[in-house]
Amino acid sequence: MKNYLRISVILGSIALVCAIILAALNMLTSPIIAKNDSKKETETIQAIYKDYDSEKSQDVTNTVTNSSITKKIIAKDKDGKLLGTLYIVTGKNAYGIITLMVAIAENNSVHQVEFLENGQSFASTVKSHVKSSYNSSKESVYELNPYSKNEQAEIGDLTQSEVSEINVKCGATYGATLVKDLVNIALSDAKGGNK
Repeated sequence: MKNYLRISVILGSIALVCAIILAALNMLTSPIIAKNDSKKETETIQAIYKDYDSEKSQDVTNTVTNSSITKKIIAKDKDGKLLGTLYIVTGKNAYGIITLMVAIAENNSVHQVEFLENGQSFASTVKSHVKSSYNSSKESVYELNPYSKNEQAEIGDLTQSEVSEINVKCGATYGATLVKDLVNIALSDAKGGNK
């Protein structure tokens, strides 16, 4: 019994020391992380709208009804002219978290989409989806061909129509679907807010 008590005290002490170290590290790094996040957000806004003026723009996050939207900004230039509406939207699936900045133009169309955070394990594939679908960058998008030597897939007993009906969602498809859903959330809010 005495031995169990001694082991419990030792393990409890180790856990307490680890908890104190983690809390201290969190206190030291949380302001740095918040500053870096704010800097990245500002740089992304300026990459989307070069004439963006933070003094003239309005943060209207309090008008948002969807919990996936973490921030909504009416972006204006230094003369007070409307540039568009910026949404920061966050979503999560089994593969990780994605945070996007979605710029919606006055006519309720997607102007540009940029990543703020891409915690998906297949991040480059999801970024390619954004580049090709939302034209956020002029960089080339490369498609990966699973049949590198022009080989044909062997279908076996299934017909071509049966094969096309099979649900083959993989991780990258789920990430692309999450991106699409987040963009649609921003679009829906913009259309609802402009009625």
